[in-house]
Amino acid sequence: MVPIVSSDGCHWGPLEISLGSDVLTEAIFGNLAGIRAVITGSSSGIGRATALEFARGGADIVLHCRHSVESAETLADEIREIGRSVRLCTADLAIEEQLEPFVTRAWDCFDGVDVWVNNAGVDLLTGEESQLEYGAKLNRLFEVDVRATMLLSRMVAERMSQAAGGSILNIGWDQADRGMAGESGELFAASKNAVMGATRSLAASFAPRVRINCIAPGWIRTSWGETAGEYWQERVKSETPLKRWGKPEDVAATARFLSSPDANYITGQVVNVNGGAVR
Repeated sequence: MVPIVSSDGCHWGPLEISLGSDVLTEAIFGNLAGIRAVITGSSSGIGRATALEFARGGADIVLHCRHSVESAETLADEIREIGRSVRLCTADLAIEEQLEPFVTRAWDCFDGVDVWVNNAGVDLLTGEESQLEYGAKLNRLFEVDVRATMLLSRMVAERMSQAAGGSILNIGWDQADRGMAGESGELFAASKNAVMGATRSLAASFAPRVRINCIAPGWIRTSWGETAGEYWQERVKSETPLKRWGKPEDVAATARFLSSPDANYITGQVVNVNGGAVR
């Protein structure tokens, strides 16, 4: 909505001009021109979509993966075709000793970082960790989704505080604070509640120079959603007012906005991207 001036004053109304121009689109939404962004876990899914969305917004990108180098290099080629610079750093975020060197390498790629997205997480549904026992799954989630997210946030925020400031974005889960029955629901509720709570506290600790927010996705069609059975397809529709799965691009668009100067008065928030589900 934009103000439209008529003979009787200024009224709020729909934007009645063409958005066919890429320049105009960038001007009114999430302009990331000149931004240096790091996105962990960016070889697939939400991370991949976020890297492409940021590149379209004008950012130069540092990609990260643990071992999916081929997929990350394919993504890097796509980003170069958009016209942005891109680098790739590998690290196993479950290993604490690799975190600080990873931050240093990523920081040095473009001589600084303006936006850091802690997207990397354990795939308990379709990845190799899906075969682990309950306790081992819990350990993996806390190693990667919780410990790595918190430590990386602090390491990066401290550097940003000494530089020009910046923005950090974490990934939660829209059902974490309400709960969902089943093993996966228990595990993700524990880990993502920790991330969401830590985000609020980290934001308070590092304000005003660093903004730290969290996106809580709902039913997003990543690798598991693409193969989920009829029960889950119908459950998603029944629980979601918009009656469809979310796409990684839906999360990426929100990440772009929250990471842009347009969101410079937003910090310490958890933003649901879930098609309106309130449960």
